[in-house]
Amino acid sequence: MADVSLIERGFDELPTEVALLNGSGDIVYTNRAWRTFAEANEYVGSVDSVGVNYFDVCDAASEEDELAGVVADGIRSILAGQRDIFTAEYPCHSPSVYRWFLLIAVPFLTQRHGKFALVMHLDITDRRLAELQVNEKNQHLTMLMHLFSSELTDELERARELTQKLVEDDGEDARALRETLNRIESVLGRSVALADQTRVVELERVDFRDAATRAWGDLGRHGDVSCRIVGDGTFDADRHLLGLLLASILVNRVEGNVQSKAPTYVVIGTTTDGLYIEDNGTPPSNEQRTIATPAGQLLGVDYESVGLSIASRIADLHGWSFEIVDSELGGIRIEVDGISWE
Repeated sequence: MADVSLIERGFDELPTEVALLNGSGDIVYTNRAWRTFAEANEYVGSVDSVGVNYFDVCDAASEEDELAGVVADGIRSILAGQRDIFTAEYPCHSPSVYRWFLLIAVPFLTQRHGKFALVMHLDITDRRLAELQVNEKNQHLTMLMHLFSSELTDELERARELTQKLVEDDGEDARALRETLNRIESVLGRSVALADQTRVVELERVDFRDAATRAWGDLGRHGDVSCRIVGDGTFDADRHLLGLLLASILVNRVEGNVQSKAPTYVVIGTTTDGLYIEDNGTPPSNEQRTIATPAGQLLGVDYESVGLSIASRIADLHGWSFEIVDSELGGIRIEVDGISWE
């Protein structure tokens, strides 16, 4: 009896609602937090809920809420020994308060009375509200990105048409301007693609050499720049985002140096825990080292940093680190670390 009292006192000290269900789904015990929550929300019936069949409540609610049926089946599988844990997130709003809970059910074995299901309801409202705020901000940013892109696209096309006429007159400055406009268009396209990335990163096994070869081939305009791919291996990554990461870096390095020393040699390689891209072009600027784009300078020389910011963001989505350092070849070395090679 003393042991039972000790266990009850332990459960009562927990800040989250706890219920113990027998093999039939009847509630045989609830802790103080459960009873306090019931009182605060004017629960009809005994606030300890002892004797109430948890499955009956869930099954009745499943006609309007599919999740209730899923919860009942999940706890039944715990009691049947088919799983060791069941979890589900669900809303539990009141007329004046938005609330979300995480239900966790685990088996609870006793020598004298057999198996029970220990059901806990953790309040995760703060986390869910934070997620909703982030999602709302992301939606606004995505909308602004598309608006920004759509407004600039027409102007870019008009400018390209005008520069094409100048190029036909063999103007070197016009050619440089056309390449600049092309790169700005590329940055916009990749920025919109990343802004549209709302899904969870979908990992699959990717071959490094295949991904690097494809990224270099998709670049198209190499000019006098040669590329060497060194290293082999496979790793888990989102194939689409990895291609976007490599493309953002290569476009920045190969096509983003018309006003400075353009590289003639690019290396895409592997390290023990990552990959790198380096060249013999211009050493990294302070802006590139910090992956920062000053406000209002997207259309100035610092717009190139946007491409590297995109690559850095993609690395972050995968849990990788992203660093820009001096290359022994004389230009930039971009290192992506944290990759687990297979």
